[in-house]
Amino acid sequence: MKKNLAALGIVMLGLLMTSISASAQYNGRMTVTVPFSFVVENQHFQSGNYVIEKIANGRLRIHTDDGRVSTSFLALPTEGKETAEQARFTFHRYGSEYFLAKITTPGLNTGWEVMQGKAEQELAKRKGPFEMATVIGR
Repeated sequence: MKKNLAALGIVMLGLLMTSISASAQYNGRMTVTVPFSFVVENQHFQSGNYVIEKIANGRLRIHTDDGRVSTSFLALPTEGKETAEQARFTFHRYGSEYFLAKITTPGLNTGWEVMQGKAEQELAKRKGPFEMATVIGR
């Protein structure tokens, strides 16, 4: 019984340390400079500096540095095999149009898959396969 209790204590301490380490590396806010115009769900954004934050219930918010352009969007949590050192923003590209598709969280092996909007769904039907572009964030 004492061995089981000690083992449980060690496991709990390990989990606590892991969660403290992860939360120290990621504060829920990421920044990125996107060098091209892009779409999130159905909202168009110009190239520039953006902040992405988790707000609640599978929703993220993207906005310009000054907060003048903003939208919230649905994203499904994902889990990868490796821990990312930096935030990564992956876009689907159809011709010259880019759509935010995935966000990888810095310091963790988790991220979000952005739900496709109507415009991307229609382009995927018309133009077929997409190419991927990745932008490193902070």
